[in-house]
Amino acid sequence: MTQSALARKTIGTLGLTGAGISASSPVTVVAGGIVATYASTGVAGLPLAVVLLGGALLLLTVGYLALAARTGQAATFYGVLADGLGRAAGVSGAFVAVVAYYAIQISLYGLFGAVVAASVGGLWWVWAAVAWAAVAVAGIRQITAGTRIIATVLVCQLLILILLVATAVTNPAGGQLAMTGFDPSALLVDGWGGVLALSIAAFVGLESPTTYAEEARTSRAIATAVRSGIVAAAIGYALCAWAVGVAVGPAQLGDPTAMSGQPWQILAARYGPILPAVAGLVLAAGIVTAMIALHGVAARYVFALGRDRVLPAILGSTTTAGAPLGGSLAQTFVAAAVIAGTAWISADPMLLFAWLSSLAAVAIVALLTTTSLAAIVLGLRERRTSHGVWTYGIGPALGTVAGACLLAVMVGNLHLLLGIAPQSALRHVIPACVIAAAAAGLVWAAILRDRKPAVYEAIGAGRPDPLTVPDRRLASLEL
Repeated sequence: MTQSALARKTIGTLGLTGAGISASSPVTVVAGGIVATYASTGVAGLPLAVVLLGGALLLLTVGYLALAARTGQAATFYGVLADGLGRAAGVSGAFVAVVAYYAIQISLYGLFGAVVAASVGGLWWVWAAVAWAAVAVAGIRQITAGTRIIATVLVCQLLILILLVATAVTNPAGGQLAMTGFDPSALLVDGWGGVLALSIAAFVGLESPTTYAEEARTSRAIATAVRSGIVAAAIGYALCAWAVGVAVGPAQLGDPTAMSGQPWQILAARYGPILPAVAGLVLAAGIVTAMIALHGVAARYVFALGRDRVLPAILGSTTTAGAPLGGSLAQTFVAAAVIAGTAWISADPMLLFAWLSSLAAVAIVALLTTTSLAAIVLGLRERRTSHGVWTYGIGPALGTVAGACLLAVMVGNLHLLLGIAPQSALRHVIPACVIAAAAAGLVWAAILRDRKPAVYEAIGAGRPDPLTVPDRRLASLEL
């Protein structure tokens, strides 16, 4: 008897790395996140902050990757927390993860609609609906088809960013190439907490290659993809932030007028209006491929929970190509409802982006921090002291400290992320949503334990036995 399963061994290291980096949408980070952070804080030390955040994320993923390799779950946080902290924690983490990945993916519809409508006109929700249809189709196709699209757009994004850096450093403000962005004294000023809080969202999605555990050609490819993606993003975003600072000049970074239209003004000053227009098209395409990548992550979480009967079994269905049909359709329907609801109440689509992306960032950092604790608990329980002192001890301990600090900074600066007053009661909404999702998972786990003990006992068991699932690579062979 075969089990419901994803297409095995269909994606390699490059595909996994590309999916992770594309989920963060590099051009969007630079044109949106970096420019907005400079404009709102004026802190010239942003490049150094990005490097530090990359280091913190590497620490946060030490325990995460170790436990992910053990469980092999498509719903990674579900599997690793069940392994380290128990079944109820696994379900609780799964609920938070589903909320996080649904939130970040759906937030991009608001961003895409606003960006395209501002460029070519029309209603934002019409453009969002066009992107929604494209993502819905991509979501039920085999993973290799999606990775080709993602890879093509990612290469275009990287070319634009390389050209941006080259243009900026050859035309520095005042004619002098300064390294102020990497000077600690430029970061340790008023507003540094806001810089970290605003920048962490740039790294959301880089942990997601573990979601393709069943489809990866090797388990080592997953860890390589996550680590290399984080390193590449930290270096790349830091260079881009430094380049923008060099081109604009440290004195102008906190001036909204000077930052308006950046970084495209840097390119326009050198190459005229055509290249910024092309960059705008690449930006729009990058947002769509980020949606596709994050849609795949969200769909695989729901698929895994449906296959384990934690959620209705219909959600664990797959297409003949091994794509997560039930999970994909569920994510598509929720996205459509949110887009329609936002349009119905005539809300600003950028508010949809700000609130949901902030929710996702807080939730993912909270999950990674909890996973670091789970690795420590597992190490103590199994006495992994001979070969796992770093993986199950020192690394996760440092990750826990880093994650707790990041959470404190993010929650303390949510008003900057959301564009609200510092003392507004609305700043409590996002932490409340994360806590509510975690509590709902605990309650649901208790219900399963009492009413469906067999399902409860199988929580977080891991990927199915390879001998019980079809291998799509062999489908064309005849005996």
